[in-house]
Amino acid sequence: MKSERIVEAALFSAAKPVTVTDLKEASGLDVRTIRSALKNLIDEYNGSDRAIEISKMGPRYAMQVKKEYSSPAAKLADLKVPKDVLKTASLIAYYQPVLQSKLSDLVGSKVYNHVRTLEELGLIRRRPKKNSLELTTTKKFIETFGIDARSRREVKAWIEDELTKKNGASTR
Repeated sequence: MKSERIVEAALFSAAKPVTVTDLKEASGLDVRTIRSALKNLIDEYNGSDRAIEISKMGPRYAMQVKKEYSSPAAKLADLKVPKDVLKTASLIAYYQPVLQSKLSDLVGSKVYNHVRTLEELGLIRRRPKKNSLELTTTKKFIETFGIDARSRREVKAWIEDELTKKNGASTR
């Protein structure tokens, strides 16, 4: 039980999602003990009536606020992304890699300011392609929004699943 509390403290203290290797280096515990502690902590947090959960995002783990409690908590959070910029971010995540020129057709000229904001926040990456810029999400995007994904395809699938839950109908 003590190993679970060590892992719990490390997750709580981390300013970002961490790997099992990160937890091993921080705690001195062996990998098997850490994986067991993580499984027990996930069951403990996610199966209870707490506002906090432990989520797995690809190979990383994080302690975060559950979605149903995120609104009041967001008022105190550091990352402030305007709602219209979030819509642009979700389009980039869904269609990535996407050309900024194509996104401009969907969003309008405000896309250029949105892309600049998202890049400054470290949520997207842009690189020259043809006569435009190709836009993709970053690891920070996945971590910031608590997405359990390792690839662009998995990010898109996560967005589709979230839309399906929200709309109560299939988006595929």
